Amino acid sequence: MAKPVPKRLQGIDRAAVSRSAWGLYRETQRPGAPGLGARVAATPRLVRDVLTGRYPGVGPGKLAALAVLCAVYLLSPIDAVPDIIPFVGWTDDTAVLVWFLAGLTRESGRYLEWSQQQVRAD
Repeated sequence: MAKPVPKRLQGIDRAAVSRSAWGLYRETQRPGAPGLGARVAATPRLVRDVLTGRYPGVGPGKLAALAVLCAVYLLSPIDAVPDIIPFVGWTDDTAVLVWFLAGLTRESGRYLEWSQQQVRAD
């Protein structure tokens, strides 16, 4: 049977996810910044350009490592909170997934700004 997670550790994931989500929201509301829809639409291009080495903002190894680590955590039976507990058990998985997607969306905003600079330079 898995050990219960101490109360002080249970709130860390929620707090980190909340800060990350709030930071992303604030970033999309900045004047002149790409909106959330544009960032989500640009994510496949970001991944393609990272993997081909065209976009220098993130290395392909880092993106692949983060994606693999996220997938391993989501698929692993070993969790901070066991998945056997309905709803509560899924909160840590959800927090990891939201953290990864928020980071990817945040990077897609930097990617859009970078791609606009590339168009201006050409």
